[in-house]
Amino acid sequence: MINRLIVLLQIFIFPVYFYLWAWLGPYPSSLASFFFWRESTFSPFGVTGDMIILKIVAPLIFALPFTLASIVRATKIANSYELMWRALGKVRIDTKIFYFINAIFCLFFFILPFGSPIIAVFGAFFAVKLILYAFGVKKNVPALLIVIPGLFLAAIPLMVTIAFYSEFALVIQPIWKTWVEYSPIFYGVVLCLACAIAIGNFFILLREGASQVSYTKEVTDRIGLIIKIALFGGILALFGTVDKWKSAGTTMFIINIIAVVLSGLETFIRWRKKLSKETGGGGRIMVLIFIAVNFVVKFAARPDVAITAIVAVSASVFFVLFALAYRYATDETLFE
Repeated sequence: MINRLIVLLQIFIFPVYFYLWAWLGPYPSSLASFFFWRESTFSPFGVTGDMIILKIVAPLIFALPFTLASIVRATKIANSYELMWRALGKVRIDTKIFYFINAIFCLFFFILPFGSPIIAVFGAFFAVKLILYAFGVKKNVPALLIVIPGLFLAAIPLMVTIAFYSEFALVIQPIWKTWVEYSPIFYGVVLCLACAIAIGNFFILLREGASQVSYTKEVTDRIGLIIKIALFGGILALFGTVDKWKSAGTTMFIINIIAVVLSGLETFIRWRKKLSKETGGGGRIMVLIFIAVNFVVKFAARPDVAITAIVAVSASVFFVLFALAYRYATDETLFE
């Protein structure tokens, strides 16, 4: 149910994102680069041809491939999430959330703004194929039946794409400036989560050891999750009040040291004692690296580059796993 809910949300999230980006964010403002385009001199209520194409039609075109894929391949995408969660089966849920948040940052700040225009052009051919599927043409479709209508549908996406990339420098600079301005806060929140995971895992290790030498109840994932939520809330409060939302602040630096030491000690003890209750050592490695990078961020000449790199690397784990899961997921569509 959760996987299907995520797919359902995707159907609405992508159009909302692109319309907000078109009206509020850095975006091409004119199609004047096209020799055949003439802006109308008469524009009632301030509505111009550029506005209609760029502010109304283009966001719909950009969102269309992602929305159609979420509708038509809903079952397969949901199955892909299921397979991905199974691949991360030994990793605790908090670590999964850690990867998921980093993936969201990269998706909405970098992948969608710069990749969606060209994806929209190829998405026109995908839309033609879906239309043919809807009318019962499923197999042995002649290439001309897809290419020729696809070229007509791709005309407006191609115009917008050329306009977008012709003003690429004007678009990317505000996006990068926004990222640089707010990335310490985004990164700091995820860093608080990573530190809570690392410190919480050590306390869980202590409970596991206590349960093996006494008659206390076996440690449960629910208790561990409660501990980490409490730690995350406390660290986040310190991050916001003491360090004033600065990820390279003194308090976060000290918490980083504690988290790295405890995480390294936990990993060593689990390896030395060969504890059977190993829960996602591979997943914790990325969390440990994420925390360790903050030492570099604090003293780096370009902390924005260091933050972007570590967020991108951790997000790529999520994207690669999803791509592999989609490759092997059951291929079911709404038209079959």
